[in-house]
Amino acid sequence: MNQFNFIFKGNIFFGIGARNNIDMILKTNNYQKACIVIDHALMSVPLIRDYISKFKCESKIIICDISEPNYNSLEEKRKELDNIRFDVFIGIGGGSALDLAKGLSVLSENNGPAISYRGFNKFNPKIPPIIGIPTTAGTGSEITPNASFIDSNEKKKMGINGEAIRPKYAILDPEMTLSCPLGATISAGVDSLVHATEAFSAKKSNKMANLFAKEGFKIVIDNLPLIADNLDNNKVREKLMYGAFLSAIALMNSGTGPAAAMSYPLGVRFGVPHGIGGGIFLPHVIKYNIDQGFYNYGNLYPFNNRNKSEDALAKDFLNLINKTWKIIKVPEDLRKFGMVDSDIDLFVSDTMDLRGALDQNPKEFYENEIKLILKKLKIG
Repeated sequence: MNQFNFIFKGNIFFGIGARNNIDMILKTNNYQKACIVIDHALMSVPLIRDYISKFKCESKIIICDISEPNYNSLEEKRKELDNIRFDVFIGIGGGSALDLAKGLSVLSENNGPAISYRGFNKFNPKIPPIIGIPTTAGTGSEITPNASFIDSNEKKKMGINGEAIRPKYAILDPEMTLSCPLGATISAGVDSLVHATEAFSAKKSNKMANLFAKEGFKIVIDNLPLIADNLDNNKVREKLMYGAFLSAIALMNSGTGPAAAMSYPLGVRFGVPHGIGGGIFLPHVIKYNIDQGFYNYGNLYPFNNRNKSEDALAKDFLNLINKTWKIIKVPEDLRKFGMVDSDIDLFVSDTMDLRGALDQNPKEFYENEIKLILKKLKIG
């Protein structure tokens, strides 16, 4: 067995009603002043509005009103901090709201321009702790040391990253996802499937991370096709949230790959939601790797017929992805988002900026392979 390093930090509260642990957390840590960063759509949800009104601390609410936060919007929101010394930042919402909470925690104790902290460990880490309360199931932001923001000038999505912004607490309550509409629920679920698949196949993968990837993948892919007819079903929501959580742990320890990397320029330049973006590319990346002789995908899902060859099981896995994608209606044509042939070079260049993710693919995957995938998606 190869040597490996496995990291998992944070204090997790999971399950229906887990949100009620917030008062205990605030009291135990003597958090008296909280900055609550919340997705704008959630302010009209009675359950969530009532929830935050009962926090037993002095609080200020900052609204996350942009679907993909950028460094300019982060600077604008900084003004709303009003030089208050907060004890804790609480992010409530999808990945954007949680990332905004992380970014504002950094800016509350670091006076430079927001974009100057782009990269890894570029800020003074003595910042207020963060509590992540996701209302979607899939991004994993509630347990990661990363916060993604778009550089509007360079048209690139590159984050503020560092151990200090990993949330100290994550509250995963499936009932908090009940207000999440179908489109966002599907996108987040697809995002988690990309996490699990690319973590499992990454060169940095290890047996420990793969345990989480396998369990997370199975739970989500078995339940995501059910969500359209079960949006108000707590049990389905619970399974999706748990599976996505496991997949995020795998991602943290193995890294990501080409599908996730290509989703970034697709999101920044054409407004495609991150989860759907990665999902568009994932089947094509899988097929490319299988064609190049990588068959380990067959071990990610517990297929009944173990008498098949490795390559046959890998193809079964691809069929499972394709079948699921049809059910949940993941797009198959990039032109519907406004992408055209003249965008290819810039798209390739943007993706190559994330070479670290491409390096993790089990088979060589760089400029030519990116163009090959684009061609499959009717570009080029």
